[in-house]
Amino acid sequence: MTAIDTAPSPRAATTADLRRPRLRRLTRAAGVLYLTIFVVYPASTLVRSSLVVPGDAAATAANIRDNGTLFRWGMAGELTIVLVEVVLAAILYTMLRPVSRSMSLAASLARVAEAVVMAAGCLLTSILSLVAVGGGGYLDAFDPEQRDALALFFQEGNDYVVLVWGLFFALSLVLTGWLVLRSGFLPRVIGVLLGLAGVGYLVQSLGTILAPGLADTWEMVVLVLAIPGELVFAVWLLAKGVDEDRWASAADRAQRTQV
Repeated sequence: MTAIDTAPSPRAATTADLRRPRLRRLTRAAGVLYLTIFVVYPASTLVRSSLVVPGDAAATAANIRDNGTLFRWGMAGELTIVLVEVVLAAILYTMLRPVSRSMSLAASLARVAEAVVMAAGCLLTSILSLVAVGGGGYLDAFDPEQRDALALFFQEGNDYVVLVWGLFFALSLVLTGWLVLRSGFLPRVIGVLLGLAGVGYLVQSLGTILAPGLADTWEMVVLVLAIPGELVFAVWLLAKGVDEDRWASAADRAQRTQV
């Protein structure tokens, strides 16, 4: 009587061996990238706010001109955020794809759109401000006061660019929260917190556009709603990651059903 071989096939064993370490690396990388945003973005924002004097074009232009290196470091920080957001979008898509391929793609595309608007808006306004205070020959057509006004104009225009990319970021967080909530391999409470964070950014962007006089209130709303969800998500990914068995089961189901 021939014994039945119940050992797993070499192909299945190889797939299981490769999947888990790769998933572990991806979740840790996502946690590191998220924490990078938490450190770099506030620093970049602080640089910009320390040099821009609202309503005072001459002081703003002088600050940018006299602190050009610091201003460029702030731009480098914003560029870092743009690149991190694109990579993070790809990682989160891979991690959450087993829940819903279409919704995971939508969340990632919204995050990439946020990065594109940030690059085209925030970085562009800073570059134009540097050009305005640089005093190139073609700027001789403008008076010094006009060049200073242009520098402040571009910097204050950046405040509205932030509101635009905030809308895309809000959409990304709401969709990511829904995916985490439905995943089964991440705590449901994190999904709720991420959804609230998305609502916070949405309230800030729309609220500031519709009622700019309450900008400080909308900023407080986003701080209260956004920081807990995003910070908890980042720390969880770095420290705990996902439930690998449940993620594998979800990935297998998704592969069979092609959702």
